[in-house]
Amino acid sequence: MRKYIAYIATLCLLISYNGVAQRNNVRAADRLLQSDNPNYSEIRRLLKEATSHEETKSDPYTYYMVGLVDHNLYRSEFRKLVTPGLSGDTARMFRSVVAEIDGWVVADSLERRTDKDGRINIKYLRKIQDYLKEDGERMYSAGLFWLDRKDYKEAVRSFTAALTAQRICQPVGINKLPADSTTANLAYYALISAYTGKLYPEVINLSNSYLDRTANQNEAYQLIARSYLALGDTTGAVPILERGAKLFPETTFFFGTMISIYQAQGKYDQAVALIDKALEVAPMNPNLLVLRGNVYFLAKDWTHATEVYKKVLQHDPNNYDALFNLGQVYYNNAVSLLANPLATKLDEHKAKEYFRQSLPHLEAAYKLSPDQVRELLGNVYYRLGLEKRYEELHNEAKK
Repeated sequence: MRKYIAYIATLCLLISYNGVAQRNNVRAADRLLQSDNPNYSEIRRLLKEATSHEETKSDPYTYYMVGLVDHNLYRSEFRKLVTPGLSGDTARMFRSVVAEIDGWVVADSLERRTDKDGRINIKYLRKIQDYLKEDGERMYSAGLFWLDRKDYKEAVRSFTAALTAQRICQPVGINKLPADSTTANLAYYALISAYTGKLYPEVINLSNSYLDRTANQNEAYQLIARSYLALGDTTGAVPILERGAKLFPETTFFFGTMISIYQAQGKYDQAVALIDKALEVAPMNPNLLVLRGNVYFLAKDWTHATEVYKKVLQHDPNNYDALFNLGQVYYNNAVSLLANPLATKLDEHKAKEYFRQSLPHLEAAYKLSPDQVRELLGNVYYRLGLEKRYEELHNEAKK
């Protein structure tokens, strides 16, 4: 029993000793950093040990020092760049100023925690805030630097670091970003960098944190929805599209994309219901009516599609989409009748009538967009035995 107690006592002493050693490592790193010629490799080694040890990995001093290392490296490179006769590395300077946020965001989190008495004891946060009031602007510049060089991953990291710096600089008790133009621009640039670099998961992650703060919200909502769609996640895209349509009803992207999703999923009733809701505001909008007709067209509901396209042409006789699509409806009706192996002479007669009905609409559409209509129009000429028009049509294509 005595041996066991002695073993436990020795173990406790070792743990305590190791904890003291790690705190001494942080202090040693601090002293080395203040020397005229800091040994950064040794400083980083000491701090790495401290961030892995139970006694020091929850100490804000440890992470204050981690951030301070990169801050000093940034300042050193900056002095070289602005001092005549010295050669500095701009990319290295920007990487260092951005890297300092990694240590300081942890220190900030630890500093803002309440102790067992419900109090917050600030030791390093004000120093960090003083540094970041200047360095945050440099992180912004870093983002623009990398964006200009099309290094979108570095650009996102830089703009995100600048946003984090904005938050850290908020007073104790406030953890939200300020709603100002700097925050709005940073959030927008972070999103546009991620999207341009096809970093679609990063776009979505950024939107979860910064969508309510970004500038150009209309475009931001579009980028986020497009990112979900690029990842094949229509479930994630739909809520963003719905919010975008509600906030920016004049932007057709949100509404049109939802219609396309419903069509692709075969949810034609939902697509029509969405269009009808918009038609309540603009009952004779030709684009909405054509879209409604297209939904019926895809659902092979030829009767309703015909009614809608005719309604469009009553108000806009030269509407290309309505002309071409109505011509297709008549053509499809005819082909469907002839495809039936039990088709009768009466069916053949009806089919020919459908071809005749399609002809004037396709000819009118051909005048507006020859290349898109030529093949279908040629088929109608052939079906109706209009060989001369058929030849003329294909001779025009050869010119």
